[in-house]
Amino acid sequence: MAEAKLTPNDWNEGREDGREEEKKGCTDRVKDYVKTTEFLVYTEATLSTWGDRMWAFAVALFLIDLSPGSLQLTAVYGFAKSISVLLLGAIIGDWIDRTPRLTAVRIALVIQNGSVALCAVVFALMDVYRKEMENSAGGWLMTLCQILLIFIAVVAILGGQATSISLQKDWVAVIAGGEKERLANMNATMRRIDLCTKILAPVVVGQIMTFVSMLVGALFIAGWNMVSMAIEYYLYYRVYDSVPALAVKEKETDKEEAKDENSENPTKELTESDAQPQSCHHRVFHSFFTLYNGWKIYFQQTCFRAGLGLSCLYMTVLGFDNITVGFVYTQGFSELAVSLLMAGAAILGVCGTFIYPPLRKRIGLLRTGLISGTLQWSILILCVASVWAPGSPFDPFYYTRTSNVTLTDVTPSPDVSFPPTFTPSSNSSVFPLSSNETTLPTPVGSPAHRPLWMYTSVALLMTGITLGRIGLWMYDLTVTQLYQETVEETHRGVVFGVQNSLNFFMDMLHFILVIVLPAPETFGILILLSYAFVVLGHVLYATYSRKVRGHLFHFDRLLCGKCGGQRIPPNHTQAGTTAPEQGAPPCTCPQENGIDHYIEYHTSV
Repeated sequence: MAEAKLTPNDWNEGREDGREEEKKGCTDRVKDYVKTTEFLVYTEATLSTWGDRMWAFAVALFLIDLSPGSLQLTAVYGFAKSISVLLLGAIIGDWIDRTPRLTAVRIALVIQNGSVALCAVVFALMDVYRKEMENSAGGWLMTLCQILLIFIAVVAILGGQATSISLQKDWVAVIAGGEKERLANMNATMRRIDLCTKILAPVVVGQIMTFVSMLVGALFIAGWNMVSMAIEYYLYYRVYDSVPALAVKEKETDKEEAKDENSENPTKELTESDAQPQSCHHRVFHSFFTLYNGWKIYFQQTCFRAGLGLSCLYMTVLGFDNITVGFVYTQGFSELAVSLLMAGAAILGVCGTFIYPPLRKRIGLLRTGLISGTLQWSILILCVASVWAPGSPFDPFYYTRTSNVTLTDVTPSPDVSFPPTFTPSSNSSVFPLSSNETTLPTPVGSPAHRPLWMYTSVALLMTGITLGRIGLWMYDLTVTQLYQETVEETHRGVVFGVQNSLNFFMDMLHFILVIVLPAPETFGILILLSYAFVVLGHVLYATYSRKVRGHLFHFDRLLCGKCGGQRIPPNHTQAGTTAPEQGAPPCTCPQENGIDHYIEYHTSV
């Protein structure tokens, strides 16, 4: 077949196109990018996550303000949120699968933003008329309003789950159009936006509440959500209109429903007039059937072990949640130090989102998950070491000791000096010497007198948590893309809904463990359990990877200058080595056999 020859006109056209590209300045490139679908998606994600992060930060403050000196409302809200997502996650995902994309995301958007705005307004009214409500009906009116506030807040959380599944899990996969590199970049950018808004949004709303008032902060959040809802409503339509593939789901759903109806009655064709209404039994138990089928579909997926591994990472105190931050405060860390560590962890998490796309392109998706998981659990060994490091309050026999004598129980002579300690139950870095050992409380207000070596334990703990963010978010992106690539489009919503339920269940489990072991002396047990769950999660992922690839690592592929990574045969000599032994089998290297090309290994395995 003759090769096509380029004419002078073709050369001239190519030169003109190149010149036009060179003539485009930064402003023109920005204008072109603003017109892309990715920009619309990222703008919508920024508005949505910004509102979510502001509300997540503010709702806890609202509840504490309504019950000063008590965390009861906050605990009730957290428990109700976890239970709701656990029970309704699969049902929400199933509804997303059965509903046209644009309709589903718009309904979820209105429920989420409308509920947040309504909740903020209810709090504002309760704040203004607090005294009247507390004095009327024996305080029952205030209690009812608190219940209403928590109920609306939980509805907002469920709406947010639906919005997140629709946009970040389903729409992004469809917009990528099967291009794995594009999907990886979009997932990484969406996660990057989420991490950045997680830092900045609480700062903004916190400044308003601090320097103005909490009432103004509530009204600001309500106004933001209403304005944001209108903008997001329009952006969803723009994205939906620019990507025709997003509308395909509606036709496929109709065909599947018709196919299901025909398969249920193969010998009889029913028309709409002949169709019988659903029985009362089916209507009553429809939600239970949906919940059961959702979990069944989840465990039928080939990558469900990877999802279980991701959920195990939520059963941990090795993160910057309120529990770990509170423990660090008891160990002498200042608010400034904790805030700087949290900022550093967020920056490292963002760095992980930048590392993920090129790493996935270089070594493949499954290997990226193995490397990110290995990176995380190997760094978290520092947290395990902190349990027995100097300054640790760890005491595994804290609840079994017969007595705990503290400074309030004894009166030492003025000339007796005691070593500085951090907790009322331990003055050593490991275990007490005896069950009746006298221990001292932490000297309050005198952290400057504590030696630096007493900070070794908490420093190791925070270092491990901070550095582990890179591997954590890379692993999260890996599992998300695995589901997007392997789960059928018709089941994508319900699978991600069940995944959210598992995540919330594990998160609730770690709160229960803290309730059972609340003392700082037993925090070391929580650290060990958390590390065990992290390792278990990555082991589950490793078993899935081995099942798909047939191996974990290429132990037989020792690097060789001639083989280009092939296993070194017995008679193969490298520079600086001795000659091969006589009678050894011939070398199988491509170069030894006159083959010049390199052997390529697919990055997917």
